[in-house]
Amino acid sequence: MQDDAAPNVNNVSGLLKAFVILGGVVLIIGMLLLAVMVIIRATTGDTRDSEAIPSEPVELALPIGVQILQVVVDGKRLVLLGEGADGQQYIAVVDADSGKRKSLIRVAPTE
Repeated sequence: MQDDAAPNVNNVSGLLKAFVILGGVVLIIGMLLLAVMVIIRATTGDTRDSEAIPSEPVELALPIGVQILQVVVDGKRLVLLGEGADGQQYIAVVDADSGKRKSLIRVAPTE
């Protein structure tokens, strides 16, 4: 009876060794692929992040005397709430990447 059990243990042991070797090969290939991808990314000069911040200060044109009360970030836009010296409120939508004003809205009360 013990003669039948011995070949089964050898089969399982052989399968386990093959699995461990195969796992090691897959791990090495994965590490090499990761290293190649890092090298490719570093040498292609990907500048997506560096374009988001202007290198020089950007001027934002608002009506004279307007103070910015609140800023809300909406994706790649900034929404600014401003108020003039006379109490008039303004909403400015600004492109966060370039700093250019996309629109200026004067909030007018209605009756």
